[in-house]
Amino acid sequence: MNIEELISAIRKRPGMFVQDKRLDYIKYFITGFYCHGFVSKTVAVVDTHFSEEFHRWVKGWIKNNLGINFEEEHGWYEYIAASTKSNEEAFELFFRLTDEFFREFHQFDKN
Repeated sequence: MNIEELISAIRKRPGMFVQDKRLDYIKYFITGFYCHGFVSKTVAVVDTHFSEEFHRWVKGWIKNNLGINFEEEHGWYEYIAASTKSNEEAFELFFRLTDEFFREFHQFDKN
């Protein structure tokens, strides 16, 4: 399973992966997924790309689409949490952004 498949599975059945629909719980779960992947040497190309680029991509998306500019560097969780009014909104925005991020990744990968 790669990160894209994991996020898709979480979206379909969040209760199987995290106790509550909270973005911080997803962040912790993904961190554990990466720790396992690096230790077991099972990291896919998409995993590496997500790990290295998603936070920058989210920062740019939020600037371009919500007009919020972050001066300091943070992770994707902090950008999403700071840009939303509720945990529900953050939870939904995360999945919307990952859909778009992976779609762009696959378009670029084909070229």
